[in-house]
Amino acid sequence: MFIELALTGKFIIDIVKRLRNDKTFRTLGFLLFVLILVGTMFFWLVEDLPFLKALSYSVGTLSMNSPYDRSFTFSTIGVIFNIIYIFIGVGVYLIFVIEAGRTIIAAHEEFERKQAEKKALKKAKKEAGI
Repeated sequence: MFIELALTGKFIIDIVKRLRNDKTFRTLGFLLFVLILVGTMFFWLVEDLPFLKALSYSVGTLSMNSPYDRSFTFSTIGVIFNIIYIFIGVGVYLIFVIEAGRTIIAAHEEFERKQAEKKALKKAKKEAGI
């Protein structure tokens, strides 16, 4: 369990490094941040949702997590905004998640390669010592 937790932390660090070093990935992350910010501000200010509920709704909508709550209803402009927000935002969110997944896969392959090299070096040292 500790290894999985450590690897998860490493993968997050690898994603942050890629955000820092890869201009395209950074732009995609910034665009996703702006979309979440715009969605949150709209649902907070126009639809009068509490800020955290608006943030949760925005992120849930982009992640296709069915955040619809029966306790509030949207105005007509809210419904129209939500349709446009879904069409624009879901694609950006999915591309970002796919690219983050590619980063994790590449980091895992690098980790496995280093582990195999260490194992081969250890085996070679053991055979040389015999």
